[in-house]
Amino acid sequence: MTPLAAAALAVRGLACRHGSLAQPWFPVLSLTAFLASSVTLRSFSMPATACLAALSFSALAHDGGLQIYGRINTSVERSTENHSSTSGVRNNESFFGFRGSEDLGGGLKAGFILESGFESDTGANTESSFFNRKSEVYLAGEFGMLRMGRIISEAYYATADIVNAHNFDTGTSADALYAFVSNGANHLSYRAPTWNNLTVEVGTSLHEKTAEPAKNAWDLAANYERGDWSFGLGYGDWGPARQATLRATYVLNDSWTFSAYHQYSRGWDHANYAVDASQGGRHTTRLASIYTQGANEYHVNVGYAGKAGGQADTQALQWTLAYNHNFSKLTKVYALFTRIHNRDQASYGTGVQGGDLRSFGVGIRQYF
Repeated sequence: MTPLAAAALAVRGLACRHGSLAQPWFPVLSLTAFLASSVTLRSFSMPATACLAALSFSALAHDGGLQIYGRINTSVERSTENHSSTSGVRNNESFFGFRGSEDLGGGLKAGFILESGFESDTGANTESSFFNRKSEVYLAGEFGMLRMGRIISEAYYATADIVNAHNFDTGTSADALYAFVSNGANHLSYRAPTWNNLTVEVGTSLHEKTAEPAKNAWDLAANYERGDWSFGLGYGDWGPARQATLRATYVLNDSWTFSAYHQYSRGWDHANYAVDASQGGRHTTRLASIYTQGANEYHVNVGYAGKAGGQADTQALQWTLAYNHNFSKLTKVYALFTRIHNRDQASYGTGVQGGDLRSFGVGIRQYF
């Protein structure tokens, strides 16, 4: 007997002891048990596990504040990279997740987030680990918030994420110039209570003698709002790699929004997203504007990376033109054209020195 079949018998026994039809959770357990007893270990896969979990979580969502959420973002594009052209369907960082919270009383709250990225064009997992984007638990109250687990850098969210709004900094038009100096795993962070519209969070990722380099990574983020302006500060530190970024956003009126960031970084390999002590210091600047007219958005985004370590021909220019039509808060269609111009010794976004990337695409994004 397989473990799954044994689980099915256990569920049936539980029903007999507690009165099957009288219990509101029994239909879900019965269906889960039926599916489990019908699948052998040889054929049982992660998608099947997700289906069983979703059935159970759907029932619990009515009782425990659990939310199932996600984003599916898929495009069809014609791309040319390093003089080779292809057409195809592309994933743009699709994901799904589970999150929930519990009110503990006295202003204290506990919660969790589990988030998994997947390839919407093929259905495959984005990485070998299942909850590859976020897997955190937190405790929040008047003292602030304490978070533990796997996170996405708050330094990034405070700066580059806001400037790259045309397609959520995903896909071929994702910011190839920003130095994402962060580990993210084995993370412990503290977010202070908001004070005069200022929010600060500081965290560290413990290397546990498994990360490379074997150094604790540090992440600092600050956000401040004042009228039509908002500002962000991000700092990342991991071994020899450093980055410091400042952002400013100005909302002129209901139609126009302007954003920009400036970053200094060193010790970061942009092509492989890894720490590399040989990488010299560089300055990167990105400007973006959004014009909104009803359900329509028009985006212009331009970034420039200066010389790395003062070396000649290591500069790069990236620009994107994009159009979004929002059917609702959850669903939009979009079109974009993006291009990366690398000088002879630069390899941003392509991994090839002097490489060039351009792409035209149309896509659909839906939140749930």
